[in-house]
Amino acid sequence: MTREFINSLQILKEWIIKNEAILNRTKWINGQEITETEYLRFNTQPISKEELTAIKELTHNLLPPTYYLFLEEIGCGQFFISEYLPSFEIYNLVELQENIQAIEDEILEADEVITDQFIMIGTHCSMGDWMGFCTTRNEENNYDVFCHEYPLEEFVETSDELKSWRTFEEWIIKAVETKGSKTL
Repeated sequence: MTREFINSLQILKEWIIKNEAILNRTKWINGQEITETEYLRFNTQPISKEELTAIKELTHNLLPPTYYLFLEEIGCGQFFISEYLPSFEIYNLVELQENIQAIEDEILEADEVITDQFIMIGTHCSMGDWMGFCTTRNEENNYDVFCHEYPLEEFVETSDELKSWRTFEEWIIKAVETKGSKTL
């Protein structure tokens, strides 16, 4: 775990406590630079020690320590909520159980044999994409936001082609740096 990741968690905690992160965006209109300010909110819940233990058991402790630390320090819920919707949502125990079952069902119903295993830990709310880990990928970069337009059996191939694999740690750092605007 890098110092940058720990700092990102601290900044995120401060925003959650205030229930506000201010995002300033500049754009050009009729040759003039205009700054727009957006106030982003959070709807998060802490994770109890018992729930964290249950999540670790449910995921067979296959996910990186940074994910479990995120849950312990930050919790679950909706992050960077704009006027219309959150940037992303991290699942609690019940939602995680439901989505693990949904993935298992989708694997059973797939037309092709799917050998990769996934644990989806949340939803990216801009398009309804799953966010999660490919636990059969033997590299540190096994986290991605998987495009809803592709079937599950194409998730790995698509992420390989797009070169979009990253670590959860890198993703959280970028989410905090950009206040949720660059999380795809």
